[in-house]
Formats: sequence, structure tokens, C-alpha cells
Amino acid sequence: MRVALGAAVISLCAALSAAAQDNLRLLQIDGALDEVQAEITRVSALATEAEAALRAWEGQLRLADASSGSNINTLSGATSISALSARISQHSALTSAQGSCRDDLLSVGQPGYRADALARLPELAACADRITPQVRIDLPYECATLYWTASASGGLKMTGHVQDPADLTALQERYGQALTQDVVARPFPVCSALEALELPLTAHSKPSIQMLGGRQQVAYNDSLAFELVTPDFYAFVYIAYLQADGTVVNLLPRRGVVREQHPPRSVLRFGDGQQGRQTYTAGPPSGTEAIIVVASRSPISLLENLEVGASGHYAERDSSGRILDQALFLELLNQSVDERYVQTLGAREISAEVLHLTVVPG
Repeated sequence: MRVALGAAVISLCAALSAAAQDNLRLLQIDGALDEVQAEITRVSALATEAEAALRAWEGQLRLADASSGSNINTLSGATSISALSARISQHSALTSAQGSCRDDLLSVGQPGYRADALARLPELAACADRITPQVRIDLPYECATLYWTASASGGLKMTGHVQDPADLTALQERYGQALTQDVVARPFPVCSALEALELPLTAHSKPSIQMLGGRQQVAYNDSLAFELVTPDFYAFVYIAYLQADGTVVNLLPRRGVVREQHPPRSVLRFGDGQQGRQTYTAGPPSGTEAIIVVASRSPISLLENLEVGASGHYAERDSSGRILDQALFLELLNQSVDERYVQTLGAREISAEVLHLTVVPG
């Protein structure tokens, strides 16, 4: 009887513990949803503020045209509107918005923005409706980028990646399959490439890449030929191959003083052995590999400086003397992205794509 009672107490304690964990999980989810909805409110408030400033500026423009015909870009309203638009376009929640939305925001109040462009005001006001707010989740997983993502209707899901499949299993057990179905496992170096290129990977117009054989798991001696389609703008294209042995290979070195600029939607093939192209095949060691494609409207100096000699292969060390391994390459790649998204405002457009490959013994 005493043994049975002890077992019952243990069972009850276990049930209470499980219930407490479930309640904690629900509280965490509710808190995350509140954060995401707060992001929606903040971005919408910024858009409303910009709309009011635009209307005030419109009044200034009409008065100026009726009197001295002052330059519209020297009026005080232009500065405030430009600052507001910059605040909205740089908001963390805008990373999943349509590229045209960011372009509209960046153009407002800039030199050359005309009074008749005020007809685009509804598009600016609608930007908040096209945003998918994201709130980063701080969890103790290595090489992981995770978000709570919600729509204006209040739906909630987790998105992003983790490095270890065991971490993905732990997430699924903690939050359930329904909320975590869009999270994927991406081993190193793919997970680090996704982190380094977080913003370019969300670009509205970005390159696309696919294996010509249709498979992303390839055996020794299988073809590694792939096809690339450039984005919807004239782009300088960079292609790096991260191999399982830890090396970085430059697949598209420049052939002259200036790198070739490719027209929009150019189709480029690599590794198929056709029309004078090289033949790429998989070989040992087995493991995770990645093809990284970066497209930019202007040359990327940090990547350009890595190329040496007539062949354009990557140098063994960077300008500071550090050995160019995959970790350093991805660090430089991240710095290159920061040149666009932190130091400048619309001077450069960078987009990217990462293809995850797994090489296995034949």
C-alpha cells in the first residue's frame, strides 16, 4: 500500500511538472506573439507618421510653386520625410517585406523626388500591411538563427535554422510540430553562410540556383554542375564554393580590370563541361558543402581584394595576414553586407542565395 501510494505521488508530481512546463511554454508563446504584434504596431505608427509628414510637405510644395518656385528638395519637409522613411526601411521587421516597398521608402524625400510622386503615397501607407514582422528568438543553440514570425491576422510560427538536427528535435519537443515546421537543420558552413547573408537572402529580387542533376545529395564522381539565374537588375556576381575539406574556391573570378556586369535574369551554367566550361564532380572528403551566390549593383571591395593573380583565385591570407578559411571568408562576407545595410542608404543593392549540398561516398 505504501509502495502504491509512493508511486501515485511520483506520478502526480510528474503530471504537475509536465503541466507546469506546458503552462510555461504557453506563456512563452503568448509573450512572443505580443512582441510580434507590438512590432506591427510600431511599423504602422511610423508609416502613419510619414503619411502625415508627406501631406504637410505637399502643402509646402504647393505654396512654393505658387510663389517663388523654390526647389522642392530644399524645403524643410523633405528632410523630415527622408528621415522617417529611412527609419521605416531600416526597421528589423522590414527584412521580409517586398523589395518595392523598401525602394518606395528610400526614394521619398531624396534628391529628384518630384511633387507628382505624391501619388505613390497610398503605396507608402500600405507598406506596413505587406510586412511580415519577425522577432528574433534568443535560444542557446550554436550557429542558429530563429524568429517568431506573425502576420497581421495574428498567426504565429517559428522560422529559421539550427545547426544540429538534435537541436531541431529539441525545438519540436518544446514548441510542437505545428509551430516549428518551417525550421530547418543546416550544418556548418551552411548555417554560418545563412547568418552572414541574413538580409540579402530576404531581398525581393535575388539570384536563383539549382543543380542540373536535380539533387542536392551527390556521391563521389557525380556531377556538380549547376545553373544560376541572376536577379532583376544589372549585377556584379560572386560565386564561392565552400568545400567539405574547409577550403573556399572562387568559381567566378574577374577576367579583367573590372568584373563583368550581368544583365537582369542572365542564365549562367557552371561545371557541365559544355561550350568550353569546366567539369565539376564530387570527390572526397564527404560532408556538408555550399555554393554561395552574391549579386550586387556595384563591386564589393572586400571580395574583390581577395582575388590574386591572372586566374583570380582567392589568396591564402587576407590583407591583415589572417589565413583565409571558411570562417574568415564568411566574416568578410558579413562585413560586405554591412557596407550596404549599415553604412549607406540605398547606394548598393545586394542579394544572395545559398545552396546546401551533401557529398557522400559512392
